[in-house]
Amino acid sequence: MTKMGHLAASSSCPVSDALSIIRQTQVQLHALTDASATANVLTTRIELCDVLLGEISGIRSSLAKDLRRTREPQLALI
Repeated sequence: MTKMGHLAASSSCPVSDALSIIRQTQVQLHALTDASATANVLTTRIELCDVLLGEISGIRSSLAKDLRRTREPQLALI
């Protein structure tokens, strides 16, 4: 199972890495959909949702940083 502490994101393309992790996590989450709702299954689902939220947050931060960088030279010209 994918957990936040087990994921090592490569610095080469963080958004691509995050999307890959999201895909892997979705597969694991869907595999648990048909499982009975035991305490362990619910805990695992919550952990997988935490992974998804963390990766989405990372993508948002990366895109916001890229947007700021692309706007900086334009603001300097004004």
